[in-house]
Amino acid sequence: MKYFPLVWAGLWRRPARTIFTFLSVAVAFVLFGILQGLNNGFDKAIADQRLDRLITDSRVVGGPPLPIAALEQIERIPGVTRVAQRATLIGTWREPKNVVALLATDPQRFFEVRPEFAIAPEQFAALRSTRTGLVVTPALLDYFGWKVGDKLSIRSEVLKRDGSDVWTFDIVGLFDTTAKPNKLYLSLMNYQYLDEARVQGQGSVERFIVRISNPNRSVATAAAIDRLFANSHHETRTRSDKELALVRLKQVGDIRFVTQAIVGAVFFTLLFLTANTMRQSVRDRTSEFGVLKSLGVSDTRILGLVLAEAGVLCLCAAAIGLAVAAGGAPMLKETIGSVRMSAVTILTGIAAAALVALVSAILPAWRIRGLSVVDALAGR
Repeated sequence: MKYFPLVWAGLWRRPARTIFTFLSVAVAFVLFGILQGLNNGFDKAIADQRLDRLITDSRVVGGPPLPIAALEQIERIPGVTRVAQRATLIGTWREPKNVVALLATDPQRFFEVRPEFAIAPEQFAALRSTRTGLVVTPALLDYFGWKVGDKLSIRSEVLKRDGSDVWTFDIVGLFDTTAKPNKLYLSLMNYQYLDEARVQGQGSVERFIVRISNPNRSVATAAAIDRLFANSHHETRTRSDKELALVRLKQVGDIRFVTQAIVGAVFFTLLFLTANTMRQSVRDRTSEFGVLKSLGVSDTRILGLVLAEAGVLCLCAAAIGLAVAAGGAPMLKETIGSVRMSAVTILTGIAAAALVALVSAILPAWRIRGLSVVDALAGR
């Protein structure tokens, strides 16, 4: 610690240079923390997806709907414990801009295959007993200003048998996820009401949601389900929740590659910046290092002083940058998704800062170490 005043004085020999370099390093590590946290958030979201739940869709995007009669066939496959159907009614409420997507399903089956959703028993009973019943999430209720007990008129392109395009619903309750409440905008209606009232598409669904008893056999069970529809007009592709999440992420793009490329470019630029700062700092104080040499300070200690100077600058700036990223992570959830700052991310950032400090300072430090006292005092 007795050499710390020398390190501190060296840093503040040129305050403007030190401040701008410090801010550049801090901003770089804010970006590093956010991007690495974004990767961690995606990894956590995928890891949380279930392998014991399979999703059966048409093999072709926008392909023909699936027959509801296949539900019982899927349920007879060994390892399948429960199956729920899902269809969607898209409509508008009051104004064309108020678009609403209502999921039509069997309530009993839906909440059995998706246990992460919770609903009060009395409201669940009201949904099952009310043909036009509708349950919504609190987020959707607040968005449109609805309340339980309201009667809704939804206008849709799906025509009813009486020729009307207006579908009437009664909001009988609320449901939501237990893990992340007040985040999802969903509504559930009775599939029987949709299927019996619509003109076209009767007896069909868009998707089957399948629960299985053994997650380790998800691939084999998915293949067995797809064999039911093989060589038919309704060929399917069955995937687990986790596999489907990976597919959706890849459709957006290789997020990890993009974030790593950005981080790599930032650190490459940062290395040049800090190396130039250290080169100039050492060059400006060559004669001062000569004085230290003449007073008997060893070359190794002088090397350590220069490395310590770079280390203090980079590590302090990195710590502040990572702290800002960690503090801002919760506020970014609404805009760019889950940003998860883990201990590994912070430790990796600190290690990266130490590496930047070492690489940027080692060459000028090694040069000053090898200078003779005469050359150093002469500023050469």
